[in-house]
Amino acid sequence: MKPAVYDSIQAENLTIDELKENFRSHGIRRLLFKRLSPNDNSKNQPYMAGHLTDLSFLPTPEIIPSVSSSNKKNNKRSAKFCAPLSWTWLSPDNLLFEAPNAQVIYYPQYPEVRLSGFLLGAKIDISRLMSPLKDGRSKGRVLFLGVREHDVIAYLASPESIISDKINSTVPDFTEGVFEELDFSNKGEEDQINEISITYLLQSNKNKLLSELTRIHLKGWIPSKRYTADGTIIPYTAPNGGGYTLETELGIIPNGSSDPDYKGWEVKQYGVTNFQSKAAKALTLMTPEPDGGYYVASGVNEFMQKFGYLDSKKEHRINFNGRHDALTLNKKTQLRLVVEGFNIEKRMMTDPFGYIGLIDGNENIAASWSFSKLLEHWKNKHSRAVYVQSINQVVEDTKQYYYGKTVSLYEGCNINTLLNSIALGVIYYDPGIKLENINTDKPKSKRRSQFRVKSTELHKLYDKQEIIDLA
Repeated sequence: MKPAVYDSIQAENLTIDELKENFRSHGIRRLLFKRLSPNDNSKNQPYMAGHLTDLSFLPTPEIIPSVSSSNKKNNKRSAKFCAPLSWTWLSPDNLLFEAPNAQVIYYPQYPEVRLSGFLLGAKIDISRLMSPLKDGRSKGRVLFLGVREHDVIAYLASPESIISDKINSTVPDFTEGVFEELDFSNKGEEDQINEISITYLLQSNKNKLLSELTRIHLKGWIPSKRYTADGTIIPYTAPNGGGYTLETELGIIPNGSSDPDYKGWEVKQYGVTNFQSKAAKALTLMTPEPDGGYYVASGVNEFMQKFGYLDSKKEHRINFNGRHDALTLNKKTQLRLVVEGFNIEKRMMTDPFGYIGLIDGNENIAASWSFSKLLEHWKNKHSRAVYVQSINQVVEDTKQYYYGKTVSLYEGCNINTLLNSIALGVIYYDPGIKLENINTDKPKSKRRSQFRVKSTELHKLYDKQEIIDLA
């Protein structure tokens, strides 16, 4: 018989400090919780968010498109995306029990994200607190999520527990959508507090970001630099040093990760001639490689031979670049951008196997990006972004950057808004791909597939915009 660990006397008497210490012992450094509603049960599936982009804190390495088997007449849930989770339940006595079938399911038509499979195959019995036929609709239940790099450790507090009483005696303070955060980063100092310490860490992280950007602005001219992979700071001479220098000042070491740059915020900088400039600048939003079309089926070299064009100045080189959008045909490549499986009038995905694609005059797909790939990329970035202006100068052969006092903060860009902006031509594909040494047996390719937007149109992508004067 599976143990009902959350029904025990030990679970009822466990304190907040003891729970935090249990999570700490498993390497948890971020602990979120949700006050469960009556509909958060095994039948209805606990509500997690409106969009997957609202769950950037959850490690979901793979997003799988599928079609719902719903028998509802309107078949409203026909499109869905499943993201498996590495999930274990934590007992009051600090033991771990695997839940091998846990996943979140995104239904873009509603839109909503639900937690599923968290009981199926689990090694403990949680049915009393999650079954709607028992206490699965009771108020006072609290679900805790301890987040590590690749997995989640969960704990469920019953309504009659000390933990539930403490949590529900506080005013909700939401950090991530419907989730709140328990700050236990400073061990010892916080444990001296008898009452539960719930902090709005999103606001705290935002303030930390603004404080750092203020410091960087007040430094004035900063020599161009960058981190190496091992954390060493070195001078940087290439023209694109503005972003590297800012990241170095913020302590961001390049690692190829798609996670946000600084405390949950994606940091973007762009150069201007002066800080009063109103000119539109092309900003790179994301650089995902295609996962479909001729580009993948035949390889980059064959793609370049078929759709690229000879460089007019450099011999033995083929280029593939230029703006490709959903409104016009690119004259150099004879390709145009399309969004398949998206209803622009309803602003929602209708086909889980849809894609953004480059097509030729015969409707052949030159390259494509599946919705699931875009979801994976967009989920980890861009739900919160800050844009910083910079100007540059050269002094004694050294490039220097000065970062402006006015920064723009943006929050809330879901996948439907992203696709809608592409369909309307606001976001466009602007690759920088080249194939060199084409006269040899081993031509060399350099790939950069980038999606861009004009700085003057950023507000169309986000739900919330805030202009901050750091001075």
